[in-house]
Amino acid sequence: MFVLGVTGPSGAGKGTACGFLKELGFYHIDTDRLVPLVYPKALPALCDAFGMQIAPDGMINKAELAKAAFSSPEKTSLLNSIMHPLIMDEVQSRIRLAENEGYSRVTVDGAALHEAHAEEICDKLICILAPKEQRLDRIILRDSISKQAAGLRIEAQKEDSYYAKNTDAVLVNHSVEQLKTELFSLIKEWQL
Repeated sequence: MFVLGVTGPSGAGKGTACGFLKELGFYHIDTDRLVPLVYPKALPALCDAFGMQIAPDGMINKAELAKAAFSSPEKTSLLNSIMHPLIMDEVQSRIRLAENEGYSRVTVDGAALHEAHAEEICDKLICILAPKEQRLDRIILRDSISKQAAGLRIEAQKEDSYYAKNTDAVLVNHSVEQLKTELFSLIKEWQL
């Protein structure tokens, strides 16, 4: 099983890149989609860390959690320390599932792959970057949030250089067509 990690900041185009890789036969694991699945296991630690207002009815209120967790780099790190081990356990389960279904290549996409130590399970890592204004617009559209909320999310993330370090390739997403062309060329070069 070949595992390709796809990382980069929010709104850069990781999901778009992984959609293209699905066209090439990769099984896609989106770590963002795994988050709700691990909330029940994480609930006690999240409430201890961020207060009961994030789960007033016993269920995580994503807007309240985001407001609390993205208010400072320290709080974002605290969120990550709680969530990443649980998410990576789920990623490994999904990799086994993909293998059982006959897939030989998997993409794992997430903004926090470095922090989650995904290099331990990934054979190669690709970083997708994009200009901040494009990222801001994409986040607002994708998540239906305000410009201020999207800006807080961007500011809570690491610099582009952090995502690019220790990766096997960096692609800058200026347009969908250009990203697809460069990604397909890279996969061909790597003979995947």
